[in-house]
Amino acid sequence: MKINKRSTGKAKSMPAGLALGATGSVGITLVMSAVGAKLMDAGALKEGTIGYIAMVILLAAAMIGAFISAGCIKRQRLLVCGLSGLVYYVILLSMTALFFGGQYQGMGVTALMVLCGSGLAALTEARQGRGVQQRGKRKIAAR
Repeated sequence: MKINKRSTGKAKSMPAGLALGATGSVGITLVMSAVGAKLMDAGALKEGTIGYIAMVILLAAAMIGAFISAGCIKRQRLLVCGLSGLVYYVILLSMTALFFGGQYQGMGVTALMVLCGSGLAALTEARQGRGVQQRGKRKIAAR
């Protein structure tokens, strides 16, 4: 007997889920940047670690944003994770154009880190939902 899951109606539309994921990514970026700046101000981190901190921030923000988007949309998880990373990267590009006058330095590394973050989220989301499928056992009637 096959068990059919009933739809609860809790999934969001694609644009709404991607917007929530982008909001989460930007929020994580701002919070982690503030924490990194505070640690540098306190002297706990040296100035030479700025690049590594930025890479960790981009990786974590892209991954968490992809998880949020996939959790909200609840279907086509691989596509959603990829689109979430793309939306986050476009937001970063627009912020660079707005605040830094279009000096696009290091955007290749940024794209690579966002791709890795959303790719890791896509890989873990792809593994979810796969369970062990048990087939019905045939019973042989004793004669």
